[in-house]
Amino acid sequence: MNLNKVIEQIKISNIVIPNRIVFPAFQTNFATPDGFVTERLTRMYEKISKGGSGLIITGCMAVSDDGVSNTNCLRINKDEHIESFSELFSIIKQNGAVPAAQLFHAGRQTLSVMTGHPILAPSPIPCPVMNETPKELDEAGIKRIQDDFVNAAVRAKKAGAELIELHGAFGYLIGGFLSPYSNKRTDKYGKDKTLFFTEIIEKIKRTVGSTPVSCRISADEFVVGGLTLSEVREIAPKLVKAGADVISVAAGTYASMNHMAPSEDMGEGVHVNLAEGIRSVVDVPVICVGNIRTLEYANRIIAENKADLVAIGRPQLADPDFFNKSINKQQISECNYCGTCLYFTIGADSMACPRNPEL
Repeated sequence: MNLNKVIEQIKISNIVIPNRIVFPAFQTNFATPDGFVTERLTRMYEKISKGGSGLIITGCMAVSDDGVSNTNCLRINKDEHIESFSELFSIIKQNGAVPAAQLFHAGRQTLSVMTGHPILAPSPIPCPVMNETPKELDEAGIKRIQDDFVNAAVRAKKAGAELIELHGAFGYLIGGFLSPYSNKRTDKYGKDKTLFFTEIIEKIKRTVGSTPVSCRISADEFVVGGLTLSEVREIAPKLVKAGADVISVAAGTYASMNHMAPSEDMGEGVHVNLAEGIRSVVDVPVICVGNIRTLEYANRIIAENKADLVAIGRPQLADPDFFNKSINKQQISECNYCGTCLYFTIGADSMACPRNPEL
């Protein structure tokens, strides 16, 4: 099959991405306890960047100590983190990919024993998976975390990230503010549930200039009382108006984990329809994700105008040369969706892959 669409360049603001395939941010737990990049993490991203993907998003990078999601989560909340990210982003760029940084705050979807701080959320409602009641953020706390996002974006840009992604999906703090499932506030951040997010976007755009900003959102949370596609179709244009240059469409929260990382039996391209639904209401590029296993299928998604870029995660962990081998019609070490890479769902310490023991 012709792969003419996936190999097309795409220009976003001041960057040119050499093709339409994205390696999305992945929680690995490979960082040091203080959030610094390790040799193991560098080796993983080096191999994937050599494999041919156009855009590589490193993450999840916590912007605050009270926003980490695990014991060895990447952090970018101190200037001391810049140097290790600078080396990582440089390697990714040298191998022909565009390096990007995904910034996040875990909100209520973590534990105080993990962060060493009270967990924080828009409302004092516990995540049904983590089962710890968070502290409701006051306006001073909101401003502090918004500033943490801005300062983290500045550090990421200094380190060489050419695109900044803001993680507003999966029920983390930004997503928690967006959703009626977790935001029961009666102040301005409850009456306009996009406000926490749009203020962050606006502040970052004023600070990092032409560096493009991607906003990742769950276009359907698949929980009772949560966001649905019809609501997110109203949210996405507001993010673009605030300055978003890309919308990355995901799905689910911790309470619907099967949609965050769909199992094989859920079918191929399980959330492409969500990306298509968002793409029809925004005038910026849209990234889709969700059990997309071949470049042929990715090419069809783009050719049919359902998305502009396609994120392929687990297949690239299983075989970092996935893109180049697919282009050259070579045999791929295929992901068998065993779930080992989703270490946090099986009680493991960090990510692993039986197909790729060198991870």
